[in-house]
Parts: sequence; structure tokens; C-alpha cells
Amino acid sequence: MDKKEQDVRDLIRQEGRRGRRPIDLGAQRERREKLTALRKLLEIGTEADFVKAVRAFGLREGSPEFLASLEIWRGYRS
Repeated sequence: MDKKEQDVRDLIRQEGRRGRRPIDLGAQRERREKLTALRKLLEIGTEADFVKAVRAFGLREGSPEFLASLEIWRGYRS
């Protein structure tokens, strides 16, 4: 999907919500991009490579998010 199509879809979604609480399209887009990147990280073969990639992604080793990601990866790989 190209940028123009995504912008049109976002605009339609925004207009459809008129009169209700506004949605933060930027935050939704950022969350979608992060989830896509994390899905790709799940395909990494070794735990050491996964840990390196997650650190590069911006999660600090030992943080709750890091530990949750590692637990999800271990469950996915087993």
C-alpha cells in the first residue's frame, strides 16, 4: 500500500469518527510500524541474535518490555 492510499484510508477513518473522541493517527501508525518490526524480529534464529536486535530496536536489557519480548520469542521458537 502506498503512502497516498494510506493517507486516504486514515482520512476516511478520521471522518467516520466525526463527533466522537478523536483518534491519534500518528500514534496508531507508530504502533503499527513497531509491531511490524517486532514480528520480523521473531523470525531471528538464535537467542543471542534476537537479544542484539532487540537492543538495537531500543529496548534496554532487563527492562520489562525487553523481558516480555524475550519470553514471547522463546515461546514462539519452541
